[in-house]
Amino acid sequence: MTAKPKGLAKWIIVATVISATMLELIDTTIVNVALSQISGNLGATIEDASWVITAYAIANVIVIPMTGFLASYFGRKNYYLTSILIFTFASYMCGQSGSLWELVAWRFIQGVGAARC
Repeated sequence: MTAKPKGLAKWIIVATVISATMLELIDTTIVNVALSQISGNLGATIEDASWVITAYAIANVIVIPMTGFLASYFGRKNYYLTSILIFTFASYMCGQSGSLWELVAWRFIQGVGAARC
């Protein structure tokens, strides 16, 4: 059994979890608002650009049911930190994407990381 964090360590953990959760929530909704901009900038139709939202949702639906197993297998802390790293790197790569399907692929990976956040 592990010791419970006390004092400042406890509040750092709380701030980290809240920050990661807020980023995931904002990231989930921001694409809905920017969908027409995404389709215009990448030269795609709205129907094709909607795959950006769909890929993220599919990744979440795949990974969320496995979260309990993965957390127990890798450890909660390791799994959480890895998820944050995957989410952050995929977010950066989404910003660097030059085509719609590249963006869809990175959004899928971002959804994998976000499933735990």
